[in-house]
Amino acid sequence: MKTNILKYALVFGLLSIFTSCENQQIDTQDQNQEVLKYDETSLSDAYFGRKSSSGCHFEYEGSSGPEFWADLCGDDWKDCGGNSQSPINIITDAVLEDESINNINTNYTISSTNIFNNGHTIQFNYDAGSSASLNNIDYNLLQFHFHTGSEHTVDGVRYPMEMHLVHQDPITKLLAVVGVFFKEGNRNLLLNQFMNNLPEYEDDHYTSSQKYHIKDILPGDMDFYTYSGSLTTPACSEIVTWYIIKETIEASHEQLERFEHIMHKNFRPIQTLSGRIVSTND
Repeated sequence: MKTNILKYALVFGLLSIFTSCENQQIDTQDQNQEVLKYDETSLSDAYFGRKSSSGCHFEYEGSSGPEFWADLCGDDWKDCGGNSQSPINIITDAVLEDESINNINTNYTISSTNIFNNGHTIQFNYDAGSSASLNNIDYNLLQFHFHTGSEHTVDGVRYPMEMHLVHQDPITKLLAVVGVFFKEGNRNLLLNQFMNNLPEYEDDHYTSSQKYHIKDILPGDMDFYTYSGSLTTPACSEIVTWYIIKETIEASHEQLERFEHIMHKNFRPIQTLSGRIVSTND
């Protein structure tokens, strides 16, 4: 009798462990899917109404590097060879001053902490409810992420890091990305909150109820350069209006090194302007 009870208890225990592990695996998969729906590839797939191209893989060097992106995923990434690609080198003497362009008006709120390493960048997903008015169009802030060194250059100068704040028009699903350059200097107080929790490996994920405000990292002067371009990672879709902030912000040498240690050099080479106009609101 005791032997049978022990057998049943053992079987029940094993089933409980198996069910618990299975549920944890499902929860992890759901978490990853929730995070990945805001990465650039997923946003592009959603705009064009196509199935996920997450099975395709790209790198920043070698046989899967930028010069081959257009051919890595059938027709899905063909825009990587297009004529309105990003990033670009901004030549300040050629920028058109346009007084009709409105300033950036933000309606950002606080967010809990949700950081994901997607294998190409460190991405902070931002809680729903924050938006920005960019040239009289309201866009929702979805996420922000980083590139080392900067993807855009100004008069040929590349900064050590660039942050991209990715916004989406909830109606058209077109994107507006605000780019902010980092230069080496004082420790960045907002980034400093997260330096010990940056996910170091692909698919690592860190969440916390700790709140922060994205405005705490933005420069005081939000004057910008703007042009029509693309996502800087596959599918390189030409669905982006870029707003590149002129004023830089600072991060310490140690902070910049930490980001580069995790992400390596994850900037796409400069693309040709191909007749496009770069304008400024100032």
